[in-house]
Amino acid sequence: MIDPKLYELGWNAEWEEKRLASGAVGDPARVVRHDAVKVLVAVPEGVGQVTFPKKMSLAVGDWVLVANETVTAQLPRTNALERDNAEFGTQTIGANIDIVFVLFGVDRPLRQRKVMRFASFAGDIGATPVALLTKADTVDDVQPIADRVGSWIPAVDVIPTSIETGRGLGDVVGHLAGRTGTFLGESGAGKSSLVNALMEDEVAWVGDVRERDAKGRHTTTHREMHRLPGGGLVIDNPGVRALGLLAEGEGVETTFAEVEELALECRFRDCAHKGEPGCAVRAAVEDGSLPESRLYAYLHFVDEQSSAAERAEDRERQAEARREAAAAQRAREAILDDDA
Repeated sequence: MIDPKLYELGWNAEWEEKRLASGAVGDPARVVRHDAVKVLVAVPEGVGQVTFPKKMSLAVGDWVLVANETVTAQLPRTNALERDNAEFGTQTIGANIDIVFVLFGVDRPLRQRKVMRFASFAGDIGATPVALLTKADTVDDVQPIADRVGSWIPAVDVIPTSIETGRGLGDVVGHLAGRTGTFLGESGAGKSSLVNALMEDEVAWVGDVRERDAKGRHTTTHREMHRLPGGGLVIDNPGVRALGLLAEGEGVETTFAEVEELALECRFRDCAHKGEPGCAVRAAVEDGSLPESRLYAYLHFVDEQSSAAERAEDRERQAEARREAAAAQRAREAILDDDA
């Protein structure tokens, strides 16, 4: 019989089916922190460290099966939030995420392209994006800012928040009820402070923010999952300075739903909206029903996704070439050993 407390960690009938299909032995556990050769996992009784095979690539949020303090199997993910880092390659931010909160501090200038980029990134994996305007108490009236951001990402909920006044925190908790969420945003946007407020405890170290430019140090240096007192789970992340999209584009399509709808009326199915005859998107710009800035932002996003996909493919080809070269070298060494 399944322990009812397991459901508080996000377990459901779908995961039970995956467990049975795996055929592996072990009890369900969820990865809440990754520490080199070990991971911290949560089970109904609490949390504990377990080892895992080197061939496994685990991330916070993964469901695994554990026996004798060792991971015996990793259950297939429903999704993975990943980013393309030019220096380190593909990085998994979290797995099996239902909702992604993208944070922007209103104590600094908001850039339309960055807001849309973060919101699109969140939606790319099929999770629900929600925009949080943090530090709402630092401005006289946050509503005009919220309205402006809402016009940039019309399909996304925009919630002004303040840990000083408590504004919006109830809405965040409501979104997280029975779900797994994560927070993305620039350093200093208040992610760790918000997690602490939601947890009603100092579970994430909060660093100082430089008043000169309102940018904070990376106060969260690792990814870790926390269970909220009122239900729901959150994955705290380090600040994201550079964000590259790694997905199939669903998030962009959601962020620019009006452009995608217009594109269905284009004469050519593969219309790039860059001057082709019969382009319904360009026609909408010309008659004023679609702001030109929206089209430019859309085209930028499409180009960015293509570039990110190409970089990922190049890295995979290079990695495959290295694996083949290493295998060939091992084969040569084996022949030399036999000759000796």
